[in-house]
Amino acid sequence: MIFGEISPVIALAQQTDLFDQTTNYVTGSYIAAVANQYALGANQVNFRVMYGNCTFESGSVTNFQTVYATNVVLSGSTITTWGEDDSVILDAIATEQGTSVVNVVSGSVSGMFF
Repeated sequence: MIFGEISPVIALAQQTDLFDQTTNYVTGSYIAAVANQYALGANQVNFRVMYGNCTFESGSVTNFQTVYATNVVLSGSTITTWGEDDSVILDAIATEQGTSVVNVVSGSVSGMFF
């Protein structure tokens, strides 16, 4: 699986309760995406997109902690010219969401929830 380091990072505001005036931010520096029921030759694909943080061992991702997840539908030439390079999809999703992939890393993450 590949992960994209993003810039700017995602930042989610959190409060401990409704009356707490202090806002804390949880950030996620990476993006990952998985196609939901992709049919070969489809011209539209729904992706489960996760933003979060990676744990690395020997330069490879071994864990991914999701801080935010959403769905994104891609269609048109992005899908029809997809090919074998999945980083193209990460770039397209990141651009649609308002961020950019600045680095692609890979890893084997077991038990990742989508």
